[in-house]
Amino acid sequence: MRAFLYHFHGLGGFDFSDIEPQQLTVVQAAAQERDYEILPTVYLRRENLSRLVEVLKEYHRLEEAGAVPNIAGFAIEGPLLGPRGGIPRAGRWFPNRQEWETIADLGPLGMKYIVIAPDAMELSGDVDDGMSFGDLLRRFYDSEMRIALGHFHRDAPEQSAARLRKVLKFLHGQYESSPFLVLTDHLYNDTPRKFVHAWRTPAERERRSAELKPVLDADWDAGHLDALLGPVPAVMLQAARDDLLFPCLNFDGHHVDLEICRKTVDHLGSDRLIALTDHTEVDSMAKETLHRDEHSPLWLRDDGAVAAGSSGYEQQRVNMLEIGIDETQIDQMFVANPRRAIRHRHLASTHD
Repeated sequence: MRAFLYHFHGLGGFDFSDIEPQQLTVVQAAAQERDYEILPTVYLRRENLSRLVEVLKEYHRLEEAGAVPNIAGFAIEGPLLGPRGGIPRAGRWFPNRQEWETIADLGPLGMKYIVIAPDAMELSGDVDDGMSFGDLLRRFYDSEMRIALGHFHRDAPEQSAARLRKVLKFLHGQYESSPFLVLTDHLYNDTPRKFVHAWRTPAERERRSAELKPVLDADWDAGHLDALLGPVPAVMLQAARDDLLFPCLNFDGHHVDLEICRKTVDHLGSDRLIALTDHTEVDSMAKETLHRDEHSPLWLRDDGAVAAGSSGYEQQRVNMLEIGIDETQIDQMFVANPRRAIRHRHLASTHD
């Protein structure tokens, strides 16, 4: 069964954040050769916006001609993201109103979603030139795009959780409710947490058993996840169970420990999760050089922050089998769920 690579950054020597329009057919050939259906995810530099428009125009032309059947569209990670995390530095910026309009206009050309920090401001907050954050969200959704929640701020978890709830309530009040109406970036990463979610160095791994035990021993179904995991992860998990968003989880074992992944699958069910790889096959992203160290296969920025993974679908599938996830569940999370999510079409807004 053809895997759907839902959120990743580079294939066959191409960094999707730096792709040219004429390279789309080569990317299509690479995806077809590996029998992937792909959704390339772009870190957008401000100076690269005009070129991204040309890429999407060419993609739309090729898609209408049936020439890119293995490319399901595109996604943007940023630019309105939290202040921390391993994103390319040039990928975090604050667009003006005209730039936001340009990004939103990519929806009909095949831009499926944009990752945004939902706690960046209140819905009434001014984005630019009289456009509120709520106006911006409606602009995306009215242009056939959706948002994926991610890259939260870290300094006020309760406020972040409250703003997350408001965004979910707002969007489900404006558009036909569906678990696919709101997507997410990868669970637990770049999120304020009360628990340790990954142990990446030898020194950290010495603490793994002691720090992991209370998370695994707790009965997540009994509630109290706010105290155990933190307010933001708790809201996201409950929202997923309430069919208000569709979360994603990385199974490379380094973004998130595989035992925590297993616990999350047990809690939500494979019918409520998308497996994403968040990997790249090249050593740069948005013109920022990446490196790896001796501790893990993660791609790192020059300051050691995790930028992406290097473990693709095949390795993550092996990891999932090793922690007891069966083939049917894997196919659901790596094939059926992401395909349904990306092909979902929300109804026109109900606002005046």
